Amino acid sequence: MILAQNPTPLGTIGGKGLGPFGGDLFSSITDNNAGAINAVLGTVSKIIGILTVVACIWFLLQVLFAGYEWMSAGGDTKKIAEARDRITHAFIGIVIVAGSWALVAVTGQFLGFNTLVNPQDVIDKLPLK
Repeated sequence: MILAQNPTPLGTIGGKGLGPFGGDLFSSITDNNAGAINAVLGTVSKIIGILTVVACIWFLLQVLFAGYEWMSAGGDTKKIAEARDRITHAFIGIVIVAGSWALVAVTGQFLGFNTLVNPQDVIDKLPLK
């Protein structure tokens, strides 16, 4: 329970990359170009974060809608099968999204871009507070 209450920021995990990319990739680049690369990485991180949040919301809506269809089927096997298929497809979709997110996170960690995948930044900037 203590670990669940104290989140670890994704930017603090790892170091400067692994393998041949372990050093500072952009050490020979001037400050202006490094700033541009960081801006591109920040934009890609925001897009990935937004798409992850949207996919999770879409998954939730699909499961809720399929559950309502299942409850209102009234014993019709065709409607029940459609609702079950919708739930199955929603779970397959969220597994694909989670796998893709993990692949991008591992790739970013390997290349030394620790902040590439951070949907927490997107969630923090939502006007919910």
